[in-house]
Amino acid sequence: MKKIKCIQKLSKHLPEASLEMSKKKLAQLQLITTQSTEFSEEIGQIIAQLRSVAAPSSEPFIFTSELQENEQLLRVVFRDCSDIEFRIFDAAGKKALLVYLKGMADTSNLERNVLKPLMSYTAQETENTASLLHLLTDMKLVAENVLGAASVTILASAKAAIDAVMTGNALLMIDGLAEVASIAVIKYVKREISAPYNEYALQGSDEAFNEAIMDNIALIRRRTRDTNLKVHIMKIGERTNTAIAVLYVANLVKPGLVEEVERRIGLIKKDKLLDSASIDQYLVDHPWSPFPQTQMTERPDKMLAALYEGRVGIIVDGTPVEILVPCTYNVLMQAPDDYTMAPIIASLIRFSRNAAAFLAVYLPAIYVAVVSYHPGMLPTTMAISIAELRSRTPFPSFLEAIMMEILLELIQEAIIRLPAKLTGAASMIGAFIIGNTVVQAGLINPLLVVVIATTAISSYSMPSYNFSMALRWTRVPMLILASMLGLYGVILGVLAITIHLCSLRSFGESYLGGMFNVDLLADWKDSVVRLPAKLLTRRPKEFGAQDQIRIGDNDGQPRS
Repeated sequence: MKKIKCIQKLSKHLPEASLEMSKKKLAQLQLITTQSTEFSEEIGQIIAQLRSVAAPSSEPFIFTSELQENEQLLRVVFRDCSDIEFRIFDAAGKKALLVYLKGMADTSNLERNVLKPLMSYTAQETENTASLLHLLTDMKLVAENVLGAASVTILASAKAAIDAVMTGNALLMIDGLAEVASIAVIKYVKREISAPYNEYALQGSDEAFNEAIMDNIALIRRRTRDTNLKVHIMKIGERTNTAIAVLYVANLVKPGLVEEVERRIGLIKKDKLLDSASIDQYLVDHPWSPFPQTQMTERPDKMLAALYEGRVGIIVDGTPVEILVPCTYNVLMQAPDDYTMAPIIASLIRFSRNAAAFLAVYLPAIYVAVVSYHPGMLPTTMAISIAELRSRTPFPSFLEAIMMEILLELIQEAIIRLPAKLTGAASMIGAFIIGNTVVQAGLINPLLVVVIATTAISSYSMPSYNFSMALRWTRVPMLILASMLGLYGVILGVLAITIHLCSLRSFGESYLGGMFNVDLLADWKDSVVRLPAKLLTRRPKEFGAQDQIRIGDNDGQPRS
């Protein structure tokens, strides 16, 4: 028992072994570790700054003829990037380095066309080794005589080399050479060419753009062999360095239009650019207008048709929805199906779209104005029927319309945001609520439900989703004017919207002026109506194409 009582804590005799002291030492160790990490980062930054002293201000550093130094410079730039591969190998006794981004470079291509040709020479093959050593004295000779890759670019700029790696290309460096070779071996996971999601055509092409810019350009090129179709690629975004392609037909586009498009794109100052909608707001002349001033499309055939009317296409890497400029009301009301059906039917459909656009904006406002201020305009039986229906609801017609608009917008947003498997259930719930419940509860009269449903269907019939959204937004101020001034407010709203549309400009072209300009009446043959194809011999005047003749001269011979 006495021996047991003698057992005591170790910390009583060794205070440094106490739990408190251990915690204190651990905290000090953690602080030292953190400080050492920060110190290492600072040292790396100092080294990078020292390396770039001799480089121009636009370059992070300059390449030297020492392979080890070049490797160290690139490792500083790509520090903490575990997906960057540095492959060191021997080429006829000289050290070589291959740098590429794993997951975006085709490694089998590199093995077959780069590593194998350079590593196949052994010390026993004296003659071949000597010839290769001669070639290794010049990177251009290596690219022309050794490498089997289809596209090789000689780079001296460090910034261009870094951009090439981040794009998916591979860098080849050889000891003794200050130049590097950029090898095009881009291969990454991407979505295959599929059918359009938002611009489906019953009798048109089922190919749509995807997220790869080169695939999208190829879809355009595959449909034409015209060398006048030009492609300019620009890089926008300080951090993302996103590729943007500007497409146009050189002998058709209006003089100065391409330069203005590229100027506006060049003025974009952003650190990131992820989709085409990001640059849309930088291209328009009136950013506060609800109406779209650029046309969005995911169909390559639609873009090509627009290019041959003298317009300009803009393809943004990473997004399947591309941009067409200039944009007018006429082009927003046209759909690909219009050109695959009989002209008389297409003309009727276009007239219906224009009528639907009017109803989508003004029908609820007209209902509120007539019911609240001008019931005498209605036939007696209809006025009595409406009065009887409204007597069962506790709210004025304006509040009823606002409630229905809010409910409709909520249901539409819910259907868009929900997973695809739940949209059917949401649609049924929405139809049940709007069509049955609110009427039986005595909150909304049935006639207003018909009006709002007609308005929603009218807005859904627009070929352009952005234009449909603009019509939905415009209904609200029209309802407010109708509730305050009746039909006088509706007329004021019509005048205000018409004046606003006539004042809009899209790269110098009038948004609505083509509908009322007597000099452009010839364009009506393919705007409000559509004449047979053999009569559409001229391009639209509103875009100012250099060559107005679409099919041929009067003598039937094609134009050169």
